[in-house]
Amino acid sequence: MLLGIAGAVAYGYWHAATHATFEVQLVYRTAPGIVNRMRNGQLAFLDENGAVLARASIDTRRGVVWLAHPEKGQCGPALEREAYLDCFRAQSEWIPHWARRVRTANITLENCSVANVPVNLYTHRDNIAVWWTPLANKRGEPYTRHRATLMITQPC
Repeated sequence: MLLGIAGAVAYGYWHAATHATFEVQLVYRTAPGIVNRMRNGQLAFLDENGAVLARASIDTRRGVVWLAHPEKGQCGPALEREAYLDCFRAQSEWIPHWARRVRTANITLENCSVANVPVNLYTHRDNIAVWWTPLANKRGEPYTRHRATLMITQPC
């Protein structure tokens, strides 16, 4: 029994270390009286040297930011279930290779571009000790979850 529990915890640790999600939150803080709404656009996430780590698109229709896997593209609702699952698997295995190195982002909106916007990155891991128990397992296998917050202060 203890060996089984230890194996489940070890697998959970490995899975959380090698699989991740990356959520993007855009915060618009412009001049008073200006409507701050999400705008269509593109993002490029950069490391400390300015190298592009990942790209994403802003989808105003759904109110989300879609990461673009270098080979699979965006894992969105337009994909059939099997294609979506394949894309999600590839993306979740790709994210841990670069996510913690994100420092800034370049943002291109409909009418303007903003370079080197600081990225506030919050990272946490799902609970690896109990992920396999019946109640906790409703969420599935454990992941490392990244949330990147970008504040746009320039009116466009």
